[in-house]
Amino acid sequence: FSCHCSPQNSLFKFALFRCCWLSSSLLNQVERLIITKYFIYVWIVNLQLLTNSVQVTFYLVVFHFLCVMLLWSLGQSIITPTARVPSIYFADEETDKKLKEITPCKDGRYLPDASSPEQTQKQLKILEGFAASKGLKFLEVDNYNRLRYCYLCGLIKPDRTHHCMSCGACVVKYDHHCPWINKCVSYNNYKFFVLYLLYSCVLIAWCILTSTECIIRYFLKQRWIEGLPNFCFVALAVILCAIFAYYPLGQLLIYHVKLASLNETTCEQAKPPNIRGDVKADYNMGTYRNLRAAFGWGLWLFPVSTHVNDGLHFPVRYTEASNGIKYCTINVKESTE
Repeated sequence: FSCHCSPQNSLFKFALFRCCWLSSSLLNQVERLIITKYFIYVWIVNLQLLTNSVQVTFYLVVFHFLCVMLLWSLGQSIITPTARVPSIYFADEETDKKLKEITPCKDGRYLPDASSPEQTQKQLKILEGFAASKGLKFLEVDNYNRLRYCYLCGLIKPDRTHHCMSCGACVVKYDHHCPWINKCVSYNNYKFFVLYLLYSCVLIAWCILTSTECIIRYFLKQRWIEGLPNFCFVALAVILCAIFAYYPLGQLLIYHVKLASLNETTCEQAKPPNIRGDVKADYNMGTYRNLRAAFGWGLWLFPVSTHVNDGLHFPVRYTEASNGIKYCTINVKESTE
């Protein structure tokens, strides 16, 4: 996946590569592991090795509940529409033409960072004028204090919005493009994506814990030859699950929970947003409020939409030492037509 950000930022490129590699490598591994583990866990562990019917029933009920939650979360991640920028943020043809006329272009690609001081001031004036005419307010600016304009989409990017080169469009509260689900992980489906990682890890942990009993019984009963085939299947499945639960699936879950607790995206962790009035300002409003912003007003463990904001406007934490202008944002409903 890709995000339209500065290529010079090595940390940014490393974070993008890491998240992309982890995501893209999970699909085949998850499919094979789930199918194989399902057969081993249901048929061998519960229907052959365990003898207590109450225990087997309990194990299978929990196992299938976790499977349902996992598939529900994955389905929501895939079918939920990507959060697109409302039409009000798109520049008219005249404004777009004016900006492109005073922006350096090389090989068909506009390079606003290569603009001269005079060009930068003209761009800033045009962008601020357009935003004022539409009544739009923005917190984030680029390194030259200009509003963040996307020359590919022809729009001023709302706060925390980035251009996804894989999709060819700007995405609201963009985190990364996941080839695993073949779409962006962003404002609309971020909760579902994290829940999918969570239930995958919990399911694997449940299988490991309940399958270990069969390994212990093998050594206690000492039926070395008779029980060897089933033992090998179960032991191999436990080892593979233990490895996969930690890396890459477990680490990816830990990484995104950390991001959610800090109210950051993958892009923002590598390249912090430039908020006018205070270069050290961020969106970290405290752990609980951050998690609430990511997972909604309630039902955190269920893959249903529980948004508490519109994905375009966010509260900001300014540093006490800042003497710059403070901006206050409020939630407003924008037209998506």
